[in-house]
Amino acid sequence: MRIGLNLLYLLPGIVGGTETYAAGLLDGLAQIDKQNEYFVFVNREAAEWPLPEASNFKRIVCPVNAVSRAKRYFYEQARLSVLLKEYGVVLVHSLGYVAPFFPPCPSVVTVPDLNYCVFGGRMPPIRRMALGFFVKWSARRADHVITISNFARGQIHLMLGIPAAQITVTHLAASAISADDTDLAAVMRKYGIKQPYIIAFSSSSPHKNIPCLVRAFAQARQDYNLPHKLVLLGHRPRHEASAPGTEDVVSTGYLDESSKNTLLKGAEMMVFPSTYEGFGLPVLEAQQAGVPVICSTAASLPEVAGDAAIYFDPLSVAEMSKAIGQAAQTPDLRQTLKQKGFQNAGKFSWERTARQTLQVYKTRVKP
Repeated sequence: MRIGLNLLYLLPGIVGGTETYAAGLLDGLAQIDKQNEYFVFVNREAAEWPLPEASNFKRIVCPVNAVSRAKRYFYEQARLSVLLKEYGVVLVHSLGYVAPFFPPCPSVVTVPDLNYCVFGGRMPPIRRMALGFFVKWSARRADHVITISNFARGQIHLMLGIPAAQITVTHLAASAISADDTDLAAVMRKYGIKQPYIIAFSSSSPHKNIPCLVRAFAQARQDYNLPHKLVLLGHRPRHEASAPGTEDVVSTGYLDESSKNTLLKGAEMMVFPSTYEGFGLPVLEAQQAGVPVICSTAASLPEVAGDAAIYFDPLSVAEMSKAIGQAAQTPDLRQTLKQKGFQNAGKFSWERTARQTLQVYKTRVKP
């Protein structure tokens, strides 16, 4: 088969989880499939984005910039279908929410989550309406929809009206953390961090729930007399910079992958307080690194973390504080979570994701 992979949405280093998904899936497909040909359609910004070093993968750089969402949407609908026909593509898989409405071949689209529905009120109205229109009709026009959790599958079925039988779940996986020689002491010194510390992935997005985490951490330090610092990987919401309890919170801002992995591996535990996630990949990354996970019960997170986490209601400061305090004071509990975490993370792999995805392709293309 000649399979087209639509990555016109890809802005390297900006789109986050959908870039991780694309990289993992392509690497997985390259490992398991040497027979089919893959034509990867990318924008100008992704012209140098690394593809698998496999002879059956070919990059097609399209003359469009994804930073201009309107122009990308127009190109995707008006020109991509022509290119698919020119290259003899028998199936196209669009990996980032939006697909051509009238392709010359069967179409599969990945809709990782419906974040824009849940938090769309915080988007500019025109962007929210455009995204809602293109995602809904991409899913409805496609022959099949792929998503990344059973939670997201249920939302797509209910909110977009897609038949459940037309939606396949392919979980994500944590990429192996390289064992380099990055010095933990040097990284901690650079960011003013001392052990023991608790780590969390930070963002200004409201669903990441960082203000609630900061309050819960301050409460846990007081109630359990904890010596820990809270290290936020990324930027803290601006209005929280001087909130009570923040003197024991360190925000790293942007940091490179090596430093991030080094700080993650050096943490006593990781707290994931999000109120909404289509998947929650940092949970698996922490478990794979041997870091105990304290996790929200929201959305897809119990599906991903399994029995290898302590859970709390993300809207309850008291519950979150109690979970942090109990884990911090109980070494045996942390060791149990660490071992269960290794086992749970081992259930997910990009090879498995690729095999499930390839099966979808095969069922959509008539012999």
